[in-house]
Amino acid sequence: MKKDYDEYIISSKLNTIQTPEYDIAGEVRKQLKDKSSTGNSKKNLRLAIVIGICVLISTGVLAVAVSNFDKIISKVDPKIVPMLQPIESASEDNGIKMEVVAAYNDDEMAVIYLILQDITSDRLNHDTDLYDYSLSEGSLFNAQIIDYEEETKTATFRIQTNGGQDLDGNKLVIILKSFIANSFVFDGIDTGVNLADFRDIKPDTIPLNMEHVAGGSGRMFDSWEDEGILQVLKAEQSIIKLPEIDFMHISNIGYIDDKLHIQTKWTRYGNDHGYFYFTDAEGNDLKIRPSTVHFGIDQSGNTMSRGDYLEYVFDLSGEDLDKTFMKGYFVSSGKLIEGDWEVEFELQSVGQERKTSIDLDFGTWQLKDISVSEIGVTLLGTGRYDDSQSPKIFINMSDGTIEEITFISSFTNNENIYLKALADQPFDTTMIESISINSNVIKLE
Repeated sequence: MKKDYDEYIISSKLNTIQTPEYDIAGEVRKQLKDKSSTGNSKKNLRLAIVIGICVLISTGVLAVAVSNFDKIISKVDPKIVPMLQPIESASEDNGIKMEVVAAYNDDEMAVIYLILQDITSDRLNHDTDLYDYSLSEGSLFNAQIIDYEEETKTATFRIQTNGGQDLDGNKLVIILKSFIANSFVFDGIDTGVNLADFRDIKPDTIPLNMEHVAGGSGRMFDSWEDEGILQVLKAEQSIIKLPEIDFMHISNIGYIDDKLHIQTKWTRYGNDHGYFYFTDAEGNDLKIRPSTVHFGIDQSGNTMSRGDYLEYVFDLSGEDLDKTFMKGYFVSSGKLIEGDWEVEFELQSVGQERKTSIDLDFGTWQLKDISVSEIGVTLLGTGRYDDSQSPKIFINMSDGTIEEITFISSFTNNENIYLKALADQPFDTTMIESISINSNVIKLE
């Protein structure tokens, strides 16, 4: 076991006790948060722990509850702990407490740890999902529940957001209006659809006025809006029901202008959601992401802005349809819990970034700049990008080890592209020798 981890285990245990004369927990957190003593942080932390132990030996102690920050320490990778910024700012409504407990960030991205605790009832569980939430700065939210403690009725979430300099050093406000409890997740659903069966069939279509759609997403959506009219599938022509899924069905499927359209009807109004994805024969996700459009159909068969139809559009060009398998991921939502939770906090960038300029052509987009921090790698470029073009990224360390980056999130603004490759665990930027991107080796400045 590494010595640094031992120290944090000790500090976590120290926070479960108190003395009338010395604030041990406060001293340990002070050492974690103090940016001005970076060079001596480990020495100071060890000193705080030693002092705490001495005080314990010489005085009586009383057990107290462990703070939520100290609980977070036990839930994350030990290498992340030195970067965590204690926040511990809370809001309470509808018998539920929301607390932003801790965070860490670089100049491009932030990871925020948030807890919900039901203090009056039992409305949380392992499947709780944040629904209507926002951050005053940043974009590209991704929230995942990472822990549920049944004894205290506390759910812990990890939120990732991109935002660059708008996040660093600024006052931020996170707002939660609702969350979903008692959800059921259906992953790896075998749709039973043979894509080749629809390859040569011309489906019936109807025009959809893009000024009247209820919403949409994906890289094709902007071009649909520019064109004004999108041809979508005529409803309820090829009905396919999926195993275990009783809240939606495929209402039609077919190819329009060489793009695969999968039209779905959601039969229960609420917060159910999901998507389709494709795998190869070995079950590997091919990472072909759709563009979507949401609309309704009136009694005359014409499209309208509100309704229960969601059409997914995929570009499968270059794929062998006989060896491509269509799977589904769906969530049946339980009860929507509403409230008004709002917390203000501040973030400070951790560590030092290393940056370099580059000119790499990836076909539809060009990479211009690379920056690396302890958290991960940020790629900045221009052009048109979608998730199916996700590059392979490796960090080559000076000691000969290689770190693979496996999670990549993307954000586009006009033709500016931001890719954030999040490392599985923090790494020492001073030890980085080069970055490999799709076999291109780039030396850092």
